[in-house]
Amino acid sequence: MVDEENIKRVDELNSIFKELIDDAETFAKDITSSIYLYYFAGILTVLFGLQTGWYNRTYISNWDLIPLFLMVAQIIIGAILIIRGIGLKKKYSRLFELKDRL
Repeated sequence: MVDEENIKRVDELNSIFKELIDDAETFAKDITSSIYLYYFAGILTVLFGLQTGWYNRTYISNWDLIPLFLMVAQIIIGAILIIRGIGLKKKYSRLFELKDRL
């Protein structure tokens, strides 16, 4: 026998899936733009880190550790953002293929 609670849960899941199907194209576009935002933010952060190192090169050469720490932190955070964007692109690659076919 089918339990009323299970019927209610299936109905709720059906409504969620219906919404996902209706919004699938918009969702794919949002994910794509988010991935490119990760790339952009990562590259910009790495460039800011390099700029920090360049403009503070005299302090860094005198072993002033604060500008060195800022430079390294910005470059690492930028690299993490770029790697996260690559991971998201791989994770959602099947979604992008489906969107392109439709």
